[in-house]
Amino acid sequence: MIEYVILAYAPSLFILWYVYHKDRIEPEPKFYVILTFLFSSFISTSLALAIESRLTGFQVFLIAPFVEEFTKMLALLIPYWRRMFDGVMDGVVYGVAAGLGFASLENLMYGLSYGYGTAVTRAFLTPIAHSAFTTVIGVGFGLKSERKTTSILPYFILAGVFHLIWNTSALTGVFTLILFAVNILLIYILIKMGMREDVQKIEHYIIRKF
Repeated sequence: MIEYVILAYAPSLFILWYVYHKDRIEPEPKFYVILTFLFSSFISTSLALAIESRLTGFQVFLIAPFVEEFTKMLALLIPYWRRMFDGVMDGVVYGVAAGLGFASLENLMYGLSYGYGTAVTRAFLTPIAHSAFTTVIGVGFGLKSERKTTSILPYFILAGVFHLIWNTSALTGVFTLILFAVNILLIYILIKMGMREDVQKIEHYIIRKF
């Protein structure tokens, strides 16, 4: 049992630690980052499973990605309503936290159900995938907090489509490793975007002050 917990949570916690420390200029409160992770791990995952249990056949394949992104988005509402979002980098940090929380419990359940091989495979693949998808929504929240967008809906739809494409590749075994690399690249690009925006804010503040 303990090895399945380690495989499910250790990769996610490492990724979360890495991304959190990329937010160097104005780090988010650890309390809200951890709360987002835990809410998504237990509440979002359980809610998604409850909804998906009512779906059958092709409905699960087609709708489940959007259900899961919606329930992960609920975790993002906690820091958003508490006014913790003020830009892209915040969206990256909270989006990654929500994605990783969901992936961790999901991986634990899959591992316990289908064995050690499944647990190992998912430990390497799904934390990155879930992080990438939900980070897209997180960035939407970050941009909305800056009034650079008026709706989260396009970001939610985009995350759901990415998730659907990933599920398709996982089921067919086609392009999975390529999409895994694309997910890593997406997270990297969004981190760099957030870091660049934070630097620009500081430069703007200094110029205005002097």
